[in-house]
Amino acid sequence: MEETIRTKRSLVAAIAGILAGLVLATATFAFGYLYFIVGLRNFDPIKDPIEIEQDLTHLDVPENMKEGMKIPVLQDKKITNILIIGSDTRDSGSHGRSDSMMLLTINNKTKSLHLTSLMRAIYVSIPDDPDPAYRKYYLSNYMLNAAHTWGGPRLLMKTVQRNFRVDVSRYMATDFAGFEKAIDTVGGVTIELTAAEAKYLSGQGLGSFGAGPALLNGKSALAYSRIRKIDSDFKRMERQRKVIFSLFEKMKKSNPARLTSTAEALMPTITTNLSDTEFMGFILNFGTYSSYSFDQMMLPIETYEAMKYIRGMEMYDINWKKNIEELHTFMSR
Repeated sequence: MEETIRTKRSLVAAIAGILAGLVLATATFAFGYLYFIVGLRNFDPIKDPIEIEQDLTHLDVPENMKEGMKIPVLQDKKITNILIIGSDTRDSGSHGRSDSMMLLTINNKTKSLHLTSLMRAIYVSIPDDPDPAYRKYYLSNYMLNAAHTWGGPRLLMKTVQRNFRVDVSRYMATDFAGFEKAIDTVGGVTIELTAAEAKYLSGQGLGSFGAGPALLNGKSALAYSRIRKIDSDFKRMERQRKVIFSLFEKMKKSNPARLTSTAEALMPTITTNLSDTEFMGFILNFGTYSSYSFDQMMLPIETYEAMKYIRGMEMYDINWKKNIEELHTFMSR
């Protein structure tokens, strides 16, 4: 009897050991595969930290900018900001223009995601820290997307922090080719087209489109995101946010196998300063984020009312205090 009990105990212990071994092996494989996926990204370890500027009273800026700079930078351990950059970089020797700039805010306090488009021609104060090769082009007060041209994501994040009073030291960037691949990898995105948008896309030789929902592949989604001639830059930014939102919704509905294959395909198209640990954390939390609410806004809030010609260029000289307060409220809710 005792021998039978000992045999059963040994069998149970052996089975438990095998199961524990399988669980450990599976976890090790999953971690290793995730680490492999993250390692496919283009890692940009920005050497100088994006520190919070403390005293801006010495800057030679317009009065409306000075009023905005009096507002403290919004800092909260439960709020994470990532600057999403879409650039038109065509060679490795230049940063290219930041064709699209969006601030992704992950608010773990209110369980919400916020996406804010930043108009590329907003008139801003740019920190005196351009790359040496672009020093001769640098101007202290100019349009927002010039910061990326002169100093890449590093200078753009510094500029966004200084002017919009937000704590942002992480970014993710892709170029046009990467954007197309992202859309194609998930099988396209469905967008509700207006009659004017459908006519424009049809005229680009990308297919035949009509007003209403349309499944756009990478090329047509990129063309849709860059439409400006039929209306304005503000509508263009709205279209970009629609594509990002549709991409997020498509990934939310994907099964784990599709998500991993999508991540594996997309990683080589992304350049970021997110560390291995940070990026793995975002991937592991994707299931949690998919349950968060998702809303969006656009700056400047004045739209055309803020448009002026500065140095012969069309720029947006905005009410900084009002825009910053609106942005901070949006990020915190």
